[in-house]
Amino acid sequence: MQARPRVQLDFIDALRGVAIIGVLLSHAQRNVEMYQAMGHQASMSGWLSRYAAQGARGVQLFFVVSALTLFLSAGKRAGESHEWLNFYIRRFFRIAPMFYIAFGVYCLAPVVMKGQALPPPGTLLGTLGFINGWNPAWLLGANDVVPGGWSIGVEMSFYIVFPLVFLALRDFPKAFAALCVILLVDVLTWPALVAHPPIADGDLWERFVFVWLPNQLPIFLCGICAYFILFGQTGALTRFFHEGNRRANAALFALGVLTLLVVPQLTDDPRAVFLYGLAFGLITLCLYRQPYRWLVTVPMRHIGKISFSGYLVHFFMLQVARKLLARVHAGDHLSPDMYFGATVVVALAGTVVLATITYHLVEVPGQALGKRLIQRLAARRAPAPDRATVPRT
Repeated sequence: MQARPRVQLDFIDALRGVAIIGVLLSHAQRNVEMYQAMGHQASMSGWLSRYAAQGARGVQLFFVVSALTLFLSAGKRAGESHEWLNFYIRRFFRIAPMFYIAFGVYCLAPVVMKGQALPPPGTLLGTLGFINGWNPAWLLGANDVVPGGWSIGVEMSFYIVFPLVFLALRDFPKAFAALCVILLVDVLTWPALVAHPPIADGDLWERFVFVWLPNQLPIFLCGICAYFILFGQTGALTRFFHEGNRRANAALFALGVLTLLVVPQLTDDPRAVFLYGLAFGLITLCLYRQPYRWLVTVPMRHIGKISFSGYLVHFFMLQVARKLLARVHAGDHLSPDMYFGATVVVALAGTVVLATITYHLVEVPGQALGKRLIQRLAARRAPAPDRATVPRT
């Protein structure tokens, strides 16, 4: 038996907003330090560079929130006719319309307008078919099809196995046990996987085993455990995060935030990603108990609402920011830290505007199309009325 949510889950959108801002920060840092956006080699302050680089963990925050909301939605729709077919239809039309438009802008347009070569056929078809999550070249090559396409490939891989996960993990003890076992396996097998790549490109293999679903599964499981704590019957934990002491809740929230502040300064070990996942799960629980007004704001919720469009368009807006700053010769007058800040401000503002437009023009109609398809399929499956019971006129 699952408890119904007692409050509107505005904090979920706020967390998505934090996630997309974090991802934008990480890519802005790369623009400055790796891609010489200032027109020359530049290095930001060490502490700022490390924090900005770890903004990429916003992807893992997306995964935590995604797993929680998927379980919440699937729980509400349990018993629905053809529920898993409907699940896949909803997921496809949630992702595909905006993703395919991004493919046209980032991949096809340069081919037509600049004569650039298309990515390899396997990468292209695997990415567009959302089956690229299990091949190193396809998954990381997805960034050549749509920037950031690797994370969408991982998300779609989770969608593929989601029905099995949902049916297997029916309560908190099972979800927590799965988290512990898979986390332990991932941590212990990481050195061996990296040391013995089955392909010639060892660097590609190391990047792949970090991002592929088996290594990211504990992150999703953090969201699933949070779901059962909040909306299941887990005794003291559920009671605490529903009506527990607010000071204790604030202390746990501070612990989660402190983890995010300390880990980037202490280690670059890829396995630290699991600490981020655990911290994100804890922060999610605490925000349910107390959605702090300084974080769960209308602007942040809006950014979260449009975050999928924002994820896809922010790469374009970073290039716009680079060109605008070049026009005013910002690279000659600003320090790397200040240039980074200016890039973030310009790119974030442009991302919010453009993503708001694409959300309403692409995402909302795409989801509506998926709903209509589900309704039409349901109507076709409905039995025809018995002629004997139809009154004659």
